[in-house]
Amino acid sequence: MEVVFVDWAPIEHKGDIHFGSHIRRYYAWTILNKIANEVIPFRGKNGNINQEAVTKMFNKDSKIWVEYGCGGVAHFLVLLASFIQFKKTLILNVHDFTVEQQKDTHGEHPFLKRLRLQIAEQLLLRRANTIILPAPGVLDYFKRGKNQKVLIMLPGVGKDELFIPFSHNNVKDKKIKTAIYFGSMRQKGIIPLIIELFSELNRWNLLLVGQKEGAKIEERENIRYLGVVSHVKLQTILDDSDVILIPYPKNDYLDKAMPIKLGYALKSCKAVIVTRLGGLSEYISMIGLEENVIYVEEWNLDGLKDALEKAQNLNIDAEKTIERLRPMVWEPRFEKAVEIALDTSQATQSSLEWI
Repeated sequence: MEVVFVDWAPIEHKGDIHFGSHIRRYYAWTILNKIANEVIPFRGKNGNINQEAVTKMFNKDSKIWVEYGCGGVAHFLVLLASFIQFKKTLILNVHDFTVEQQKDTHGEHPFLKRLRLQIAEQLLLRRANTIILPAPGVLDYFKRGKNQKVLIMLPGVGKDELFIPFSHNNVKDKKIKTAIYFGSMRQKGIIPLIIELFSELNRWNLLLVGQKEGAKIEERENIRYLGVVSHVKLQTILDDSDVILIPYPKNDYLDKAMPIKLGYALKSCKAVIVTRLGGLSEYISMIGLEENVIYVEEWNLDGLKDALEKAQNLNIDAEKTIERLRPMVWEPRFEKAVEIALDTSQATQSSLEWI
């Protein structure tokens, strides 16, 4: 079986993971290479397009696996191949719906770019045989075809990462405590707000990890921006922290979404302070870890102080936390997704399945 893997440069090692979407891309690439006879990357390690992959995607019997989004040229060639070979097997692993996610988190694209992205997105969704989604709520953004398989793959953790983390002194006993936020800095003003709030607090440090994406990050005496760090290094930073923050703004898209690294936040076995959003609370409730989480209705000084005070009094059961996350291990779920998508086993038609 020949599979053309359409993405940016493949994420082949965990040390190459720097963003949430990299996690799913890494496991997709790894499991495909385990199951398929031949996997041809669309781009090489240097990011250049692989001409062999372009040729192979037009072959009658090849299958195309797309990590959406992966660039306009890639999307165009995939669509061209799928229309020339109309019965082409096309698998779409969705990380975010570009237009909706951009609108609700960063601000709308210019009209022409938005129109181009919407057309490509809808055509890919219509042509795909199998669509893998990161959260059930994003089903609201397209109409499922009558012969399509849709797989819901919620945030998880790696099999080798599912262990009780190293812990320093109890948060109650530390004079200076540390809160960490890891993710995009462009969340419509919420990160500058969090910085301002923490600048008013004593005995708390704030660490920010992630890509600036044009956001203005002003460091203070108790606030440090660490930039983008590898997935491996992030574990050490989480071990040294006392509280995890997920301060998402309230909007339609984020209310439906589930951050890819949500499983890792919970796996830290630290208190997680989150905005009360539909997708977040649905995930936390489903795996049964409500006692590890403190919800914030509004991010203001009083609300934050109250949440941090509650965090110090949480008695998190680390063994229970790890056991509750065990069904969310990435590897077996990606194996199942690949098998379904490539029809090597468990083949179904017109189905909606959680994996």
